Amino acid sequence: MAAYSQSAGGRFAAQAPRSSKKYRQKLHPAAQWILAFLMMIVLFATYFVLCLLLTKYNLFAMSVTVRLALLLGLVVILLLLTLIMSLYGDWKRILCALLICLAVYIPLNYSRLPKLEQHRKWLIQTAYSTMRHQGLMHFYLPWICDDEIALYTGVLEEQIGNNTQDTFVNDGDDWMANPEQDSENWEELLREDPGLTELPADQQHFYAVFYELDRSSFEAYAAEHPEVLANGFEHILINKTSIQTAGTGILTKSGDEVLAIDADNGILILELRIHDTRTDTYSRGVLAIGKDPSRLHLYPATTLPAYGQRAGVIAKNNGGVLAMTGSGFIDEGGVGNGGEIAGFARCDGKDYGTHMKWGSKRLELHKNNWFYLKDAPTETSSDTTDCMEFQPAMVINGQAQDIGYWYDVNPRACIGQSSKGEILMLVVEGRGVGGSPGVSLKECVKVLMDHNCQTAMNCDGGTTAILWYRGEPIIRCSNTRTPEGRYLPNAWVYVGK
Repeated sequence: MAAYSQSAGGRFAAQAPRSSKKYRQKLHPAAQWILAFLMMIVLFATYFVLCLLLTKYNLFAMSVTVRLALLLGLVVILLLLTLIMSLYGDWKRILCALLICLAVYIPLNYSRLPKLEQHRKWLIQTAYSTMRHQGLMHFYLPWICDDEIALYTGVLEEQIGNNTQDTFVNDGDDWMANPEQDSENWEELLREDPGLTELPADQQHFYAVFYELDRSSFEAYAAEHPEVLANGFEHILINKTSIQTAGTGILTKSGDEVLAIDADNGILILELRIHDTRTDTYSRGVLAIGKDPSRLHLYPATTLPAYGQRAGVIAKNNGGVLAMTGSGFIDEGGVGNGGEIAGFARCDGKDYGTHMKWGSKRLELHKNNWFYLKDAPTETSSDTTDCMEFQPAMVINGQAQDIGYWYDVNPRACIGQSSKGEILMLVVEGRGVGGSPGVSLKECVKVLMDHNCQTAMNCDGGTTAILWYRGEPIIRCSNTRTPEGRYLPNAWVYVGK
């Protein structure tokens, strides 16, 4: 029915009803486009937040039911947003905005372009190797995750029940005390350098302990720096581990540069240039070799369970001269403070945390100073002095493990023991810091096997990977804002004299 109004002349004239379309189009078209895209951002943000909440409270265990409920909730939200948009603008714009967002979202997540696929797999592997947001990745990238998870679980399944032998022939510290009695090693040294027999006993002992050294390059360095021999071969201390200083120029027989020789403590530190064959990139790694395993302990932060401490602080508190990353810790959202240990740990005889579940391994240090590997859910050996749990095991009984799942390039931290009982601490820089992208675990296994590794375990990598020696970190943390590394619940500490 038409509305009427009285004109100035007193006549009544018909007046058309107010246009609802004009009312809806009060907003400028540009503003309507902005509103449409904001609605899409709200929609995707809501989706992401819901996934985070589901992951945090482990609701993904409800599987199909939870996912259908999430989908229904998103549909309701989308309908509400569409209704709001229809009151203030053209529904076609929201449809276009949705299509544009989908046109970006779908290729980013499901295309087979090599660069995008590599990035997606990196996200998945980071989620599983750091034990954060695994459910979120599986929900967000289901097709890719199914393949990756099958590979991941396959690797872990292969390691279940594959544990170290119950006994070793020698105690771990016997070799350093009398390296000349290792006839096989001594005979090989003499074949390489018959002139060793003409040297005094203290020099023979030095070259037997640090058998990796190229004698000619060491003697050249000693000739240029006679002060290093001022206290005799048994007290040699050369330290060029600072990230800001140049190396020594001393080489090993395999061509790696020596950063430090600490004869008193039986420490040799090497700088490595590690090649990742899959990506054809090189990264800086540091391998610290502790010749006396009786000096190794897993020490806890004194501030637990409130928060952790940096590796260097833990080392200083316990007379350590060398230290590296220990147990992993609960790090939801990447803001963990190191106060809550992931898995079970025994730190110098005291127990912390609870055992990890299926697929994880426990690295036990026994009273005989040898490392042993066991499945995490099994009972801890009674003679274990120190232990931690993580995944995967890298070397078991001298056999390199097939760990193809961890092929992404990342900062790495690994600890192991050679067949002579030496402690092997390997940490690799990554994520672009110092020009290093990082390496796969496969490359770390190669390095360890080159040093006659008997047992080795992967430790928490990424920004947690750190190596510390004599008062400072000797590896660049991948987070440049925390050069001393993150707060840790504990650290592997090699105690000095």
